[in-house]
Amino acid sequence: MHKSMGQSMVDFSFNLPPEENIKALKAKKPKLSFKYDEVMHEAHLKAFTIAKVTKLDLLSDIQDSLLKAQSEGKSFEVWKKEIKPTLAKKGWLGKVEVINDKTGESKTINVNNTRLKKIYNTNMRTANAQGRAKAQYALEGEIYLRYIALQDGLTRPSHLKMQGITLHRDDPFWKTNYPPNGWNCRCVVRAYSKAECESQGFSISQTPPLPIASVDWSYDKRGLEKDNSLNTILDSKLKKFAKDNNKSVFVESLQATKEDISQVRKNYAAIKTLKQKALKGKADKEFIPIAKTTQTLQNLLHTKAKEIYLSGWTLKTHTHHTNVAEFDYSLLPFLIRDTNVYKVKESKENHIVYFSKFGSYYKAVFKVTQNKEEVFLVSLSKGNKKI
Repeated sequence: MHKSMGQSMVDFSFNLPPEENIKALKAKKPKLSFKYDEVMHEAHLKAFTIAKVTKLDLLSDIQDSLLKAQSEGKSFEVWKKEIKPTLAKKGWLGKVEVINDKTGESKTINVNNTRLKKIYNTNMRTANAQGRAKAQYALEGEIYLRYIALQDGLTRPSHLKMQGITLHRDDPFWKTNYPPNGWNCRCVVRAYSKAECESQGFSISQTPPLPIASVDWSYDKRGLEKDNSLNTILDSKLKKFAKDNNKSVFVESLQATKEDISQVRKNYAAIKTLKQKALKGKADKEFIPIAKTTQTLQNLLHTKAKEIYLSGWTLKTHTHHTNVAEFDYSLLPFLIRDTNVYKVKESKENHIVYFSKFGSYYKAVFKVTQNKEEVFLVSLSKGNKKI
C-alpha cells in the first residue's frame, strides 16, 4: 500500500466475497477528506470516508479493523481497544493537528472515544444497510419498500415525516432516501410483496415531489450500481498534481493505485473465465498475468520477471481451499505490497510469503521457472488468524 501525507481524495476498488454485509464494508474504498462537504455525495458509501484522517496506510488499517470487527461480530469496546494502539503509533489519537491541502487551513481535532464511536457506528450501519438493500432488490416478484423511523423521541423530525412511506422498490424516491439519511441515523426499510401490503393495510404512497433526506445524504446509498467514478477521480487528482514537483511522491502513489485498480478489475473477470474453463478440463495449460512483481519480491525470488502468472491448473486443483475465491486471487496486486508482508519462508522449489490484508491472513506460494523469467502463484490460502 502506498502512503501519502496529502489530504486529497484517493479511492481503492475491490471485488467482493459472498456475504452481503461484509461485501458492503469491503466494497468501500479508503478515501481521504478534510471536510465532509468537500467529498462527492457517493463518498459516504462508495468510498470509505473518515474525515480528517490524513494517511492512506492509516485509512487502510482502520478499514481492515472494521472489516474484521464486522466479520467477527466485535463490539465497539473490543474494536476500540484493538485499534487504539495502531492510532497512537501513527499519531492519530488525542489532539491532532491537520492541514487542508486545498486551503492551507490548520485545525486541531480531538480523536477520542466519541469520535471513534461515530466512526464505528456509521460504518457498521452503512455496511448493514447496503447488505439489506441488495437482499431486498434480489427478491423475486413485485416488491414494495416501507420506510421505518423509530418513534422514541430521539429521531430527527425530517426522518419522522418519512415514517410509513411505502413505494415500489424501483421508485426513484429510494435512490435519494434509502437510509441511513444522516450520521447515526437508525431508520430502516422493510420489504413487502403486494399481497403483504394489502393484508397489513399498507397503502401505496404517492411519490413525494422532492427528496426528504438531508442535502449531504440525498444520494443513492444502496450500492446497487457499479461504481464508475473511480478512474475519473484518480485522473482529476493526477492532472491536478502533475505539474507540482512537491507532489511527485503523491502523484506516483496515485498512478500506482490506478494501475493496481485496473489490474484488479481485469483479474477478477479473467480469473472467473479461466476457472470455469479449468473446471471443465479445458484450461490446464493456460495461464494469465495477475500482478506485477515488486522489487522486494524480485529480490526474494532471485528473478527480474515483471509479471506473476496464475494457471488454470492451480485454480482447478485448489478448490479444496473453500474460503479462497476469485476475489482473493484478484487482490494479489494489493497483497504483495511490502507493508502487507509479515513473514517469508524459502525452500528449494518454492517461496512462501505471508500477507495480512482486509482482516484476513494469506499464505501465497510462488514458483520461479528454471530460466528465472517467469513467476507463478501456485497456491493461495486464507485464514482469520496468522498462518
